Amino acid sequence: MNMNLKELETVAKELLQYAEKQKDVKEAEAYVSTNNLNVYRIVYHSQIPSNGLEEPKSEEDFGMSVRILFKDGKYGMGSSDSSFSKEGFKEAFEKAVESKVMDKDFHSLPEARGKAKFSNYHDKKIIETDEEKAIQKAYELLDGALDSFSKKKLNAGINITGEMDLLSSKMAVASSKGIMASDQHTNALATLTSNIETKEGAAGSSFDSNTHLSKLDCEKTGKDSMEMALRMQKPEKMPSGEYRVVLSKNTVAELFYSRFSLGVDSIEFFASPFVGRINQKIGVPEFSVSDLPNEEGFIGSRAYNDEGNPAKNLKLVENGELKTYLNNDYYYKKKKEYEKYAPLHGFRSGSHRSHGREPGIHSTNTVVKKGNYSDEELIKEVKNGIYVGRLWYTYPVNGYSSPDFTSTIRGNSYIIENGEIKCALTPNSMRVLDSFDNFMQSIIGIGKNPKPVQSWGQEETIVTPEIALSKFRLQKISTGKN
Repeated sequence: MNMNLKELETVAKELLQYAEKQKDVKEAEAYVSTNNLNVYRIVYHSQIPSNGLEEPKSEEDFGMSVRILFKDGKYGMGSSDSSFSKEGFKEAFEKAVESKVMDKDFHSLPEARGKAKFSNYHDKKIIETDEEKAIQKAYELLDGALDSFSKKKLNAGINITGEMDLLSSKMAVASSKGIMASDQHTNALATLTSNIETKEGAAGSSFDSNTHLSKLDCEKTGKDSMEMALRMQKPEKMPSGEYRVVLSKNTVAELFYSRFSLGVDSIEFFASPFVGRINQKIGVPEFSVSDLPNEEGFIGSRAYNDEGNPAKNLKLVENGELKTYLNNDYYYKKKKEYEKYAPLHGFRSGSHRSHGREPGIHSTNTVVKKGNYSDEELIKEVKNGIYVGRLWYTYPVNGYSSPDFTSTIRGNSYIIENGEIKCALTPNSMRVLDSFDNFMQSIIGIGKNPKPVQSWGQEETIVTPEIALSKFRLQKISTGKN
């Protein structure tokens, strides 16, 4: 559905007018969205004939929804998928009527809070994708990996998989509370995993992202992926213990996704380790975190939230002290005590705009303030320990209100000796048993090269450098053989 923002605004206004004319409507909000995703999948095996790039695929979703506060105090929401027609208006409204409930905590729809200043975080080259040029860009992933492998002249098979995704997302929202807003953003993502098929096997993964296709470095992503795989050969195991570590950008992001829960909804249900900790020291003075929604190049950037109000910068942690929680309009009005937290984070989804969902609470770009260390200097600072490159199966333990978590070191990880990388750490040989509090309070160095990370299925984008810790508790995973 190739519609510009003005056309989406027209649909939103017409849907709002339709809803306002219906019986027993006190307040109404109309929301419309379109999302276009193009996927370029890399599949290459040196021993099996393959094209390297599978047939490009595209996915489109669009639709509209209404949120209604009825005169009897009940609230309802209804949507219509793949339609901007008058019949769709009727369908969405009827679903809102069918779903209405008495929610005594819902007081009104959001009021207008000003106009946003747009930044340069959408790319016309993604919105109007040139298929041939996009295919060439995707092939740079494979070219970079093959170039790195050929230089080593290693006699082994290789298996390379990954993809380049191009997303264009738009929305418009209009309400009887004076809101009329529209927004668009684009994401370009590149991921690649290279496998070297020796007896032991070795794999490496890399990624890149940007709001603009021309700034997506696919060739470097491919090179990094293969170079990491080459470094993962002949890995060694380590015993259980407390180690000095360097955490990669991916690892830091994984920990944030697991335990950095600042939404008022999580706070209310005691599902966050940060309950009751506002204005308390939670980390070292060097640890600061902000939500920065208007940064060029960061894929979480937005001009407006999905409630039609400007997205603004917000300091979350400053010099190790927790400053605020994230909020949306519903919780802002739910309790008096929540009014101190600005309703800036009412979003319906993460990477794209979703007409079929209620506004939840999550950040845009969660940015860890950079430090002064290069990546090499962090390794030297640790001196003896482990570089933790990737985690998987990270989840909380001891309840959602606890900062404790467990995870497994998957790959791209190395043993550090005398301030240098000695060798690879055997993947899946060590489990992490630690806490987010320890992470924040054991920082001994923060890198100066932050990068946006967005893990699969997550809504926020974490922008972080590498971080060194004085201690990280690891447990050797038993294989039954040693």
